[in-house]
Amino acid sequence: MPVTNAFRESLESGAPVFGARASSYAPSLIEVYGQLDLDFVRVDLERPGPSPWNSEYLETLAKTASLADVELLVRLPDSDPTTIRRVLDTGVRNLLIPRVETAEEVREAVEATQFSYDGGPGERSFSGWRATEYSTDVDPSAYDESVCLGIMIETAAAVENAEEILSVPELGFLFMGPNDLSVQYGVPGERSAPKVTDAVDRVEQIAREEGVPLGAAGHDPETANDLLDDGYQVIRLLDEFDAIKTVFEDRWSAVNH
Repeated sequence: MPVTNAFRESLESGAPVFGARASSYAPSLIEVYGQLDLDFVRVDLERPGPSPWNSEYLETLAKTASLADVELLVRLPDSDPTTIRRVLDTGVRNLLIPRVETAEEVREAVEATQFSYDGGPGERSFSGWRATEYSTDVDPSAYDESVCLGIMIETAAAVENAEEILSVPELGFLFMGPNDLSVQYGVPGERSAPKVTDAVDRVEQIAREEGVPLGAAGHDPETANDLLDDGYQVIRLLDEFDAIKTVFEDRWSAVNH
């Protein structure tokens, strides 16, 4: 298994990456997304779905993604280093951690992905499992460079701590969570409320200053293009449920008119 990560390499080169969410968690869907030449497929383990401790299932998804020449991006339920190490052992290389709030939490999460970190030893361990080709006789630096961990800022506390959070070494990318922020600021569902947009703008500016790539969902071509124009690099498009809903609504509208 090649020790490479096209997702991370694209971000480091300044290029955008495009992906979709596999809401049905089906390996065959990952193959389809690969055939569509997407850069990544996002699998959400924070919401109802497979457990991040189901190593056999995650191995299947990772193997499918490898064969389909598409990167897997897995959102975990939290930043627990033990969970991070276990998921990495299955061959998953790209992680997204939701609802982070402090720089220390982010540092511990990133450190769990690295054998060497910030001038000292990291907190990733040699497992001799799939991620290291079932061997401990490997070059740790190559594996460190093949992992990419991103975070989501979704709380008021995280916005306040954004400068410290986004200065953590080896942080791969950032997603904002405007829906959750709207709840935090007392305007549930109002993504365009001034409190929410001000928070997003503040964090975006800090991310640009720190050189942390920005990610967001672009559910239509116009939104995706606007995000690209704003310098976003990680663009998540529709999932299969969104696509089916769109087709159904279009056809139902035609039938009723």
